[in-house]
Amino acid sequence: MNKRWRGLLGALLATGTIAGFAAVAISPPAHAAFPGTNGPIVFSTAGSFGSSSIFKWDPANPGTTTQIGTVSTGDRPAVSPDGTTVAYSGPFGGGIFLIGINGTPSSGPLGGGASGGCFDPSFANATTVVAQCGSDFKTFQTTGNAVGTITPGGSPFEPEVSPDGTTIAYVDTSIFELFTIPVSGGSGPTKRTVGSNIATDQVSWSPDGTKVAVQDSACNAATGGIAVVSIGVSTTPNCLGGTATGDTDPSWSPDGTTIAASNANKPVLLPAAGGSRVIPSTNPSQNFVDNFWATAVGSTTTTTSGVTTTTTAATTTTTTGATTTTTTPHGTTTTTPPPPPCTGTLTGSAFKGAHPKPKKALAGVIVTATQNPSGPASSATTNSAGAYSMTVPCGTYTKTSTGPATNTRVCHFGDKSGPTNSVVTVTNGSVDIENLFCKRK
Repeated sequence: MNKRWRGLLGALLATGTIAGFAAVAISPPAHAAFPGTNGPIVFSTAGSFGSSSIFKWDPANPGTTTQIGTVSTGDRPAVSPDGTTVAYSGPFGGGIFLIGINGTPSSGPLGGGASGGCFDPSFANATTVVAQCGSDFKTFQTTGNAVGTITPGGSPFEPEVSPDGTTIAYVDTSIFELFTIPVSGGSGPTKRTVGSNIATDQVSWSPDGTKVAVQDSACNAATGGIAVVSIGVSTTPNCLGGTATGDTDPSWSPDGTTIAASNANKPVLLPAAGGSRVIPSTNPSQNFVDNFWATAVGSTTTTTSGVTTTTTAATTTTTTGATTTTTTPHGTTTTTPPPPPCTGTLTGSAFKGAHPKPKKALAGVIVTATQNPSGPASSATTNSAGAYSMTVPCGTYTKTSTGPATNTRVCHFGDKSGPTNSVVTVTNGSVDIENLFCKRK
């Protein structure tokens, strides 16, 4: 959120300019920190006086940044668990609104006028949104006007709901510490850090719900950076090895591997397990702040007349035979996999003497096929029924016979008077059947 606007709005709300509401029950929680496949990062541009546009940018395809509708926000947007819907606060305290991630018409404010003056929305599940309203957190339904109230005490800011939808993490700006409180509000807040180093900046849950990313002023020799708090394990944030002075606005990726941040209004990507920071080669031309990393929209698949089409909100994939064409907002890619390897089969049987009778079957004859002009060789040994078989790559081969059985016999290919070696051409799927007749020397 624009920090000057947040401070002004918070002061107005804390003095009771906007009234509170009685608590009501909320729907059962579901995933709200969005574990899954990485989708686009939704961000605001932090325009002056608490009004900025909303954009989406995909780190996997960084060349395109798309504006989401024509709406304006006064703070960090959030995205629904299925990746389809963006919740945002209207500028200048206008309330909490919804818009499709692909710019479909907006709706709201949530709760009728009850979300007026609220900011920092975060989905608790597909139908419940939590937002900050003065010194309280309130729950709103995506349909209907039911409103619930959670009162954490202190000076709470920057709420985000956990992956299981049960817990809100936030910063108490009166003591600069990270706290959590149940969405039900039942057991009150729990202090999660010590040291008074947590900045008034957005927080972000890891998709497994065990950690929270924060901006910590103790990182980088007390010049600030992104750190990770292990909830219930340690009260000391762990500064990421790749973070740098000026990193703000952490947002965990849905696959759990990366934390996006903003530095000088440009995105940086920090490995969540530590390691070197990545500065994308292509950045949004807009200011990149107050970001939220969304899950990829779930896909649907249909098959008609042998053509399979998979569609998401932003991607269409069509498969015809072995060729796949994928169309996204970033362009169209056509992929044709290499054909399967070309192979054929060489087979036949070896017999004693001049006649192909079962009782004359000859075991132990080694048939070798050497690719011409100087390629690899393959071989097979006749079994008790005199049969051999081998699969070889396409090409031209010279077949010969060796083995113990040939010590006293000479094997001829094709018939009793045939050559002692044979040249054969193998094509894809071909089966060459050629018997051997092994006469005594």
